Amino acid sequence: MAPTPRIRPYKDFLTPALHKWFSLASAIVFALCYVESFLIGEKNSLFWSWFPIGKAGIRALLLFIPGFVIFIPRIGHLHVGLRTSYSPWDTFQKYATTIQVPQTIGWYCASAWFFSEVYVWSASKDQDLNRIKLMPKTDRTMLNEKPIYLTSFLLFLAVIQAAFHLFYDYDRIDMPAMKTKPWGATKESKQVVTPPAELFQTKLPSIIVSALKRAVIAAVTFPLIYILDLGLLPSIRSMAWGFTRQWATLFWTLSKSTSVPSVKPFHWSVLKNSATSGFLLIMLWEVTNAAFSAYVAQEPLKNERPITHESRDPNGSLLSGLKGKKLQTRAFAFWELVYIGERFQGRRKQIYTDIDRPGGSTWSQILAVCMEVINGIQTRIADYEKPPSTGASNSPKVPEPPIQGLPRMAEPIQKTDIFTKPKKRGTRESVGQIVKNHGQSPSPKTMLSPASQDDQSLAALLREWTLVFLKYPVSWPFRQTYRRRITAIVLGQPYGDVGVLVDAVDAVTRFSVCSLTEDEYGHVQRDVKSIIQTLTTTVMKLEALKANLGFHWTDIERKQECPEVDIVLEACKIGLNELVTAFGDYSEDLRLSQSEMRAARLAATPAHKKPEMIQAS
Repeated sequence: MAPTPRIRPYKDFLTPALHKWFSLASAIVFALCYVESFLIGEKNSLFWSWFPIGKAGIRALLLFIPGFVIFIPRIGHLHVGLRTSYSPWDTFQKYATTIQVPQTIGWYCASAWFFSEVYVWSASKDQDLNRIKLMPKTDRTMLNEKPIYLTSFLLFLAVIQAAFHLFYDYDRIDMPAMKTKPWGATKESKQVVTPPAELFQTKLPSIIVSALKRAVIAAVTFPLIYILDLGLLPSIRSMAWGFTRQWATLFWTLSKSTSVPSVKPFHWSVLKNSATSGFLLIMLWEVTNAAFSAYVAQEPLKNERPITHESRDPNGSLLSGLKGKKLQTRAFAFWELVYIGERFQGRRKQIYTDIDRPGGSTWSQILAVCMEVINGIQTRIADYEKPPSTGASNSPKVPEPPIQGLPRMAEPIQKTDIFTKPKKRGTRESVGQIVKNHGQSPSPKTMLSPASQDDQSLAALLREWTLVFLKYPVSWPFRQTYRRRITAIVLGQPYGDVGVLVDAVDAVTRFSVCSLTEDEYGHVQRDVKSIIQTLTTTVMKLEALKANLGFHWTDIERKQECPEVDIVLEACKIGLNELVTAFGDYSEDLRLSQSEMRAARLAATPAHKKPEMIQAS
């Protein structure tokens, strides 16, 4: 018996594609480094100031190192999908103590330090950025504080940039949620996915403006931070001067005095160099991140074909990606799957006819993976709506066995007066007794002790103060908005990708509709009933969750909006509508009852937007 051929995993095709995209991003970064090399270099010669085989080329290669350093945390911390949590404070608690934070800060500081060395080395003599200078009227050497200040300023920018990196989640690969054209669109219609070059060009103006603002603000505020001494820790100036002097004594002969100079290095030329170098460094960081994000999130195609086309077993390689453990691998595999369902008829027929495979036919395994993704929405909604379990319900009390004793032979003896007949009460006396008992019965407020009343008053006061605090912008991290809560429920935690959910719905819809004319064996039509039922249930549960979720008491904005969930809901409605339209005439053959078809049509109906009320002026 011939051995079963080895199925190449999906990552064997995805990794070379990522390397190619990474090379394109690196080329953009190097082009920027060459421009910055010309700007910071001396302009003694018009020809040699830009000629690549010379100082300009060497500086460009050196400047590429700080940009390349940023690729290291981007590759190491790369992920797909949004960071989902109920509030920003929850997100901070999850990620503040991870190794990702010190690694990101460390790589940015290394990049800033190397850039400062290249900038100081490239500066002209009139900028006075040499590490060592001669004392006036003497031949004795001393430290120059201007390059020390510049390096400290760039390291300060590195910490700020790392904070932006972590806050805005630069490590996320922003894949488009909708990747296919609308149903019925022609081949000549515009592509949904924006090319990476066009996407990068769109971001470039905003990057320039943002870098300029940060550099100017930091250059203006850092002099105060540089000399600030709170007493607990020495100032940045003292620490930077002492550290630089320690390693400088290994190469130069300096004076024995360790005190900082009396003249502060706040000359206008230093502030100018700070703003210039800061702008160039922030541009290098931002362009590196933007180019990486734009070019790595490309279509999984090679020569206008799916990247698994060159595999000996394309379906097996695609299935290994769909079942992968990492979300980014699965995201690219689902992207390729939905492209096959839209564009490549030959691969679709190959999937329909591939029935002799371990674990079931290719279609059955693809359907199982897609349905698992779609059913995950229902599972997460059900887990959220499940009432919290209490300890009392989990441990029911076991009734004590009755004490066995002698059997009772007679009724117990009455202790009341059995000889005097009870006096009948009139109506007035009965009513009076009831009123008397009601007046003497203590109310719930009077039953509370003074300590309990004080606790309730304090809790009400704290809640009132909290509501006042939530109205200020500084309370933003503690607000559980409607959008964050429903996104965490529908997409899951800690990461949730809208694109994978949309691709799963779009893929099963397109494969099912195309099976009417391309599936020779009719295997897909057997599963159309379960697909319609699953999508109908998903739409109904999503709409019920949107209507009944309500607002958390910390949500002061009270906006019942969530674009991420709306995209998923719209994809389910579109897919369900296409299935009902294509298979409506075959409902009896599919064993779909009239009530099920009616529910599917109702669920597929797009929601009508309510007209906005015109406010009176």
